[in-house]
Amino acid sequence: SKEKLIALAPLFLLVTMRSLLAVAGLCGVAAAAEYEHSKAFVGRDFFETLQWDFHTGDDPTHGTVDYMGYSAAASSGLVNASSHRIYMGADHRTTIDRTMVQGGGLRGRPSVRIMSQQGYNGGLFILTLDHMPTGCGVWPAFWMYGQDPQHPWPTWGEFDIIEGVHHASRTMTTLHTTPGCSQRNIKEGEHFTGEWLQNKGKDADNCDIHAEGQWENQGCSQQGPEGSFGPAFNENGGGTFAAEWDPEAGHFRTWFWPASQGVPADISTQRPKPDTWGKPYSYFRISDEDCSKDHFRNMRLVFDITFCGDFGSPTFQAGCPAVAKTM
Repeated sequence: SKEKLIALAPLFLLVTMRSLLAVAGLCGVAAAAEYEHSKAFVGRDFFETLQWDFHTGDDPTHGTVDYMGYSAAASSGLVNASSHRIYMGADHRTTIDRTMVQGGGLRGRPSVRIMSQQGYNGGLFILTLDHMPTGCGVWPAFWMYGQDPQHPWPTWGEFDIIEGVHHASRTMTTLHTTPGCSQRNIKEGEHFTGEWLQNKGKDADNCDIHAEGQWENQGCSQQGPEGSFGPAFNENGGGTFAAEWDPEAGHFRTWFWPASQGVPADISTQRPKPDTWGKPYSYFRISDEDCSKDHFRNMRLVFDITFCGDFGSPTFQAGCPAVAKTM
């Protein structure tokens, strides 16, 4: 597929005072259920070195990808920023075959993976996208995770906000943790409008990456509405996601609005009130009984586009049967 690009419209990332930064906005709590915009991060300086780190090592998820540093990515046209738009993409011109990767000295298709230098401990993250990658083997994501040398992943947790692979039409929103984080008491329809992902007919509601009865590193995962990912998302002109991580209120909540619907007025005025937005499509509870808040700490924001890897490869035949027959 040639749609191995991601175009990011103006970004809005609203964070409580317990955090320090945002992609497009830093918010502090002005009232119990109200955020106050305090800083914008969008424009020509988006990729400024004090805001983001470009990962240039091997892909931790084992994708067939060659992550580029800022200078190489910018000169290759994989990233650019204007006053109104942020763009991140992958090389969609070069033909890369297996011999070039297997023993050929090439790690894979040139792409980008950027991580915020700031870590967060809560916040409201609002992201508007015009377009996202889609196609066989393509695995884009917007997510958060915590890690340092003394706390290897997933000690400080992972929160996948937007994620999918191949031609998926619904985003996945997922938590990945160490043992002791269960969402078995969270019910479709009652707590969220989406659906649990299934594994052998069972809800994937255990966030432990080694949970018995789930795929390795499946985590607890819920699906968003139709058109929240993939070709349908792009055909509809994109949309806006809002992900709230509030350890004090005891939840992760995520909403999606297609571009044709627009966003709640309080987002446009930069005074968002999530409690007025209705039921989210994804909901995870944080509580001492089910999943304590210390499972999630100091998480950094990540944008990346990889190919195949730990998610795309095992699902390739099911997701792209016609292409798989030719390989």
